[in-house]
Amino acid sequence: MTGSPPSDDDAVDDSGDGDSVASVPFPGITSCDQVTAAIPGFVGSMSLVGDSVDDGSVMCMWAAPEGGPYASILISQNTMPTDEEAKTGAKMINLQATSFTSPELSGLGGVGWRWTADGGPDTTGYSTVYVPGVSVEIHRGKDGPDGDTSYAPADTEAIDVTLAILKL
Repeated sequence: MTGSPPSDDDAVDDSGDGDSVASVPFPGITSCDQVTAAIPGFVGSMSLVGDSVDDGSVMCMWAAPEGGPYASILISQNTMPTDEEAKTGAKMINLQATSFTSPELSGLGGVGWRWTADGGPDTTGYSTVYVPGVSVEIHRGKDGPDGDTSYAPADTEAIDVTLAILKL
């Protein structure tokens, strides 16, 4: 799946006026091996096949052998889109934006967005979970009759993966 909704790659300014939610510090990730260890259930029998780590973003990619499932995660310093920005961004890439959350995610001031063709989880697309200052974009993949397809994980799985990563 190509394309992501519009985002601001600059770190969130948390020196504000007191009305804003404090930013979550960017996780202290120095390698994708750390990410793999934090989310063993998500990557299952896959092996790390690609990685990129710098001060403001981390990209990790995993794949199973012989056309099996694959996954990727992009962790970056980011701002949370408004509902209007998310829905407009989704339309620009021909997807529907559907928000989701949990009590723990809401407690961090966060929200998840599922960007899918039909609005449903576990369908063609991907998910991004935002907390103030950090976003975690999550892709699952599998081979299908039309080639590789990226799909959004279940909402609870996207939240669990994000919360595990934020603890690094």
